[in-house]
Amino acid sequence: MSQGNPDIRQQVGDNRGIAKKLELLIPGLRGYRTKEDLRASDSLLRNQMADKLDHVKDNLQQIRKQVAANNDLNNLTNVGSLIAQVQTLSGEVRHAAQGYAGWVAPIQINDDKLNKLYDYDYSFVSAVFQLDQATGGMTYDSTSPNSIQVTLGGFVRNVADIKQKWSQRIEAIEGIALGQ
Repeated sequence: MSQGNPDIRQQVGDNRGIAKKLELLIPGLRGYRTKEDLRASDSLLRNQMADKLDHVKDNLQQIRKQVAANNDLNNLTNVGSLIAQVQTLSGEVRHAAQGYAGWVAPIQINDDKLNKLYDYDYSFVSAVFQLDQATGGMTYDSTSPNSIQVTLGGFVRNVADIKQKWSQRIEAIEGIALGQ
C-alpha cells in the first residue's frame, strides 16, 4: 500500500503456520491457500477500516455533545444525520460478504484481480484515514454556531466520497469494474 503502512498481505503470509506452508507445496492446494490468505487480508483490512469509521463516529458524537450542551437544535440534527451515515457505512464495510476461495465460487477472481483489488483499496483507506483525522480535531464554537455548518457540509461530502469508493470496490469484486 504505502511506504509507511505495512502490507497486510505480507503479514498474513508471514504468519502462516506449518500446515498452511505445506498446502503451498501441494499443487492442487497452492491456489486455494493463496486465495484464502488474500481473503484473510481483505477481512483484516475491512475490519480495520470499520474500526476507523467507528472512531469517526465517536469523534462526531463528541461534537454532538458540545452542540447539545449549547441547545443548538439545528446543528444537532445535522450532526446526528452524519453520525447515522457513518455508522451505516461502518456496518456495510465490516459485514460485507467475504467471498469464497473454493473450487466452485460463483464469482471467479484470479490472484492478479485480487491483488489489483487490494491495491485499489488504497484510495478508500486513505479517505477513511483523512476523515478520521479531520473529525478528531474539531470543536464546536458556541459563539458562532453557524460556523460548524461549513465543516459538517465538508464531512458529508467526505462520507459520500467514501461511500462511492466503497460502491466502486463492490462493483470491482463482482467483476464489473475489473473487466478481465
